Amino acid sequence: MKSTLKTTLVLLAIFLNLSCRDENPLLGEWKLSSWYIDIEMDLNKDTIRTSNLLDEANCKNKEVLTIYANGTINAVNTYNPIVKISKKEDEYIFDVECNKGSVGFATTYKILDKKVIIEPNGEEYHFNGKQLTRIFKDAITIYNTDFTEAVETKDLVLNYIKN
Repeated sequence: MKSTLKTTLVLLAIFLNLSCRDENPLLGEWKLSSWYIDIEMDLNKDTIRTSNLLDEANCKNKEVLTIYANGTINAVNTYNPIVKISKKEDEYIFDVECNKGSVGFATTYKILDKKVIIEPNGEEYHFNGKQLTRIFKDAITIYNTDFTEAVETKDLVLNYIKN
């Protein structure tokens, strides 16, 4: 009788422990996996063209975004190269400098549908079940060759995968 009661209590404790866990797939650490500009490039001269600067620039990517159950979000070691792009006819010319040091942020958030909304400015991370995406509209400015005039802009798209 005592062993049955003990077994029942152990199973109940395991069940309660598992059922009380927060199963929100957004919570946890997210590693920056791509930094898209929507311009194909081959900066590392490996003959493979991509629009993901992480694959092309020789800058270290240590950026991790962490979403906590207490309503806070932070990023450490933010990937922030200095990217200058000019355009001559149909050719894009890149100048990329790896930024030394680290930048980060911490703030509060709320979850609405499949979006993480950064407070207080309302910036959004979209969640598709596997990755988080943040879009900076017109964040990349393309200049003429002497950098005296902006000729176009591109969105910057950051994608994060669960660490």
